[in-house]
Amino acid sequence: MDREALIQTVTEEVYKRVQQRQAAQTMPTVKQKAVLLSAEPASELENMLNEHYDVQYYDESIRDCELVVIPKICIQLLSNLANGISAGNRERFLLTMLLKGKKVVALEEGLAYRKYKPTAPVLLYKLYEGQADKLCSFGIRFVPTMELLSACLENAEVADVHTELEATPSGLEVLSRKVITEADLKKYHLRNIREIVVDRNSIITPLAQDYLRMQQMNIHRR
Repeated sequence: MDREALIQTVTEEVYKRVQQRQAAQTMPTVKQKAVLLSAEPASELENMLNEHYDVQYYDESIRDCELVVIPKICIQLLSNLANGISAGNRERFLLTMLLKGKKVVALEEGLAYRKYKPTAPVLLYKLYEGQADKLCSFGIRFVPTMELLSACLENAEVADVHTELEATPSGLEVLSRKVITEADLKKYHLRNIREIVVDRNSIITPLAQDYLRMQQMNIHRR
């Protein structure tokens, strides 16, 4: 009888756990909130993120979210953020999200000052480049549109550059990423690192290649 009772107890426990697992699988997944900081419709970005996030456009009633996506950064927004100035609601919201440690991703193509590169005075252009570097150091990650989704879905926060480095016998730094972006390189530039080793199959984005030439940084493949 004891053996039959034990079998019955085990059977009931297994059945209960199977039901719990099935219930968990059928429960709707609650999506995290992503805020598009855009005054204009951005249907391409919406479609890209909708499967994974509850996408909303920024308005003054929004107080929190898990992800902020910035399609465009005008010169005013760039300068205000770089200097920690909350001149308006959008700046205040962004700075608050950064202070809370939330993920903020911006599109490289959306940096407005870059379209003036052929005509801008060198020192003025470098000023804005420095402000963009500041935003990177604050935790804003700049990526091309094609890399937006993968950047948003990364579980870890944008890692500090120290965690991405490996020592090599030659003393060079190793960047172990499949895709090398301009934002990645800016972290090294801020630390005065100009020699970086990447995997032979790593892809260097066009903007990252321009940054390498501009800052006279060297990439070595292994």
